[in-house]
Amino acid sequence: MGEDDFHELLSYFRALGEVVVFHEPINPRGANFQQCLAAAKQAGYDNVVEELQQMQDSHQYWVEYALEQLNTVQQVPTRPDGLEVHSWPDDELVRSTSGQLRSKLKAMQEATSPESFTRHDTDASPEQSELARDDESMEHHI
Repeated sequence: MGEDDFHELLSYFRALGEVVVFHEPINPRGANFQQCLAAAKQAGYDNVVEELQQMQDSHQYWVEYALEQLNTVQQVPTRPDGLEVHSWPDDELVRSTSGQLRSKLKAMQEATSPESFTRHDTDASPEQSELARDDESMEHHI
């Protein structure tokens, strides 16, 4: 998904009255990954099948995909009416990075969810922000 796709989806969720959306990139090691792959094959989405297969076959490809997705969803410039996005990077993704990027991902994992039942303000958590600026290369951080 690109920025426009995320904006459209987040707008839809906000229209439903949601205030927090939890986001996690596809995990090819997850229990339901094979179900997603089978459903894409059955539906004839060959390009999706190819993309999912690449994620499963290449750890580096998955790391780059997951970082791009986390960064993109956090960069959506016009979050509809204060909708909060709480991203969660997988432990394996955190282990696959180093330095400042690893610290940012770890902070993202440990950030308090912004639901109103928490004791924290519902303002966007600084830990839930982009991983890199538009002009930075993600590969530079891996």
